[in-house]
Amino acid sequence: MKIVNRIMIKSALLVLLSLASLFAVLSIIIILFPDDPGKELLDRDVFYAGGILGDFEGSEKDWDALNVRLSEYGYQLLVLEDDSVAYAAQNDFSGGIVNSLKTLEPGQSILTGKVQDVTFTAVADGAYSLFALKERAGSSKAPGVFPREFLIYGFIVIAVILLLSQLFTRRMIWRILRPLNALSDCAKRIEKGDLSEPVVYTGKDEFAAVCTAFNHMQAHLLKEREKTAVYEQTRRDLIAGVSHDLRTPLTSVKGYLKGLRDGVANTPEKREQYLSIAYEKACDMDRLLQKLFYFSDLVTGNLPLSLSHEDLGEFARRFEQNMRDELEHNNVKMTVETTSVPHPVEIDTEQMRRVLVNLTENAIKYSNARSLTLHISVWRKGDMEHLLFADNGQGVPEEYLPRLFERFWRSDEARGTKNGEGSGLGLYIVKHIVEAHGGLVTAENDNGLQIRISLPCRKEETR
Repeated sequence: MKIVNRIMIKSALLVLLSLASLFAVLSIIIILFPDDPGKELLDRDVFYAGGILGDFEGSEKDWDALNVRLSEYGYQLLVLEDDSVAYAAQNDFSGGIVNSLKTLEPGQSILTGKVQDVTFTAVADGAYSLFALKERAGSSKAPGVFPREFLIYGFIVIAVILLLSQLFTRRMIWRILRPLNALSDCAKRIEKGDLSEPVVYTGKDEFAAVCTAFNHMQAHLLKEREKTAVYEQTRRDLIAGVSHDLRTPLTSVKGYLKGLRDGVANTPEKREQYLSIAYEKACDMDRLLQKLFYFSDLVTGNLPLSLSHEDLGEFARRFEQNMRDELEHNNVKMTVETTSVPHPVEIDTEQMRRVLVNLTENAIKYSNARSLTLHISVWRKGDMEHLLFADNGQGVPEEYLPRLFERFWRSDEARGTKNGEGSGLGLYIVKHIVEAHGGLVTAENDNGLQIRISLPCRKEETR
């Protein structure tokens, strides 16, 4: 539930509980004050007072005695003669009450009633009207007691409302601070470099989205840190690879140049031989540097693919035609075989050509075949196009096949050497380019080394 909805519900509950508390307090007040003037119309002793008046047979000189008898029940005597007061037990009878009583005409029977907050009973005695009056005891007590009790219970209501408010507020604060504290703890861990522990929050409110976004940010930072670590390791490997692979041709160049300087090559033929070898070694170093620069662009993502629609079979044939003269110069034969169906793929032609060039150079260097023959075959299976690059060389020991595509990996036992040591990058670049196309590359031995490249068919062709 969202926090906005939760706050609305909690607020409504707080109001309802407050009103319920107020209702309960008012009920208690009503229970504690049952003698409310509006509830009881007549005093319970009024009938005794009426009986005393009915039994009175004296003269006006006995009115004091009659008042004494009435006072036993809390009543006081008032005698009216026509419109004037003939006797009053007290002088502070309200003028309004007296005026109201003057309008009454009691007879021989007892008249009982209530005027304002005064209970009366009356009887006629000749020219006189005798009234026994009693102000209700509750009316005199209420102004002093009821307000005090009301204030006490009012403070109780305020205290209850404040307590409920504190309980609900504390609960809401706890629900808000829980995810905030989790985010704060995670931020402190990130500051210390710990990106492994995510924010744990199981709520389904707005904070859940914030915690999820925070976890995504942390995962991205972790991924970037791992990528940076890979780049750093690659940089170290690159430096080590350059140092190792340049050492041999550089040593050869230095040796032949020193021979020229020291006069070891003392004939024109030897000098020409020494210069030719030094030049070839320098070209080897140039090719190695170009391959290392290309490798650096690959692993740092600075070499994006420019895909175009191609037929993989036609692409293999064009490659064979373009390489024919160079292969014949190296006494290498290449054949291409494709099936009759189309082989539509999306490839970067420049990068895929580099794949085939690297496979060709790898075969020339390490196949150790007396008469090297390279064979390329293309076929389709399911939604994948397959290209097999095979040579008739000695192959690779089975235990080395899984490591064949690792960067900077070399083994003199796995591959013979020709024209100097290899860089250990050619097949790694092949694997990287093929996988960037969404494909797969594998190697196996079958009368030589076979490299199989599998690429997805062009989407519109597989519908």
